Amino acid sequence: MMSMLDKLTPKLDKSKDFGLLFLGDYVDRGIQCVEVLLYLLALKINYPKQITLQRGNHESRSMTQYFTFRDECLEKYDQETYDLIMDFFDTLPLMSVVNNLYLCVHGGISPEMIEIEDVNTKINRFQEPPNTGLYCDLLWSDPVFENEIA
Repeated sequence: MMSMLDKLTPKLDKSKDFGLLFLGDYVDRGIQCVEVLLYLLALKINYPKQITLQRGNHESRSMTQYFTFRDECLEKYDQETYDLIMDFFDTLPLMSVVNNLYLCVHGGISPEMIEIEDVNTKINRFQEPPNTGLYCDLLWSDPVFENEIA
């Protein structure tokens, strides 16, 4: 069976104006997340201008420890490999603008974001995401219901 990526990757000709944007959550989705991540990194290395990887809420130390990715890394590799992957996640962009038309984030648009440039001027993305604020809002958009607020 042919996957969607099998259908799309032949179009990644470096001379064409075609690219793929991945919005995060590459990990904590099964038992082969390391392999999925390595595949995406191989695509990024081979097609640096055509592949964009953004950070999702699971690309963090807290989420990968709570779910399965940290354990998978330690089982297949070691702590050093896990730490290097976490450092890589810290470098991923939080937002993309496609064709000057589409704002793409993993989570939601924060009420703290007045203009797009706020993401570059108000956030140090090279760290673990905080639990509140602009950075957090860009990665999370889970609804909160009134009866859950205490």
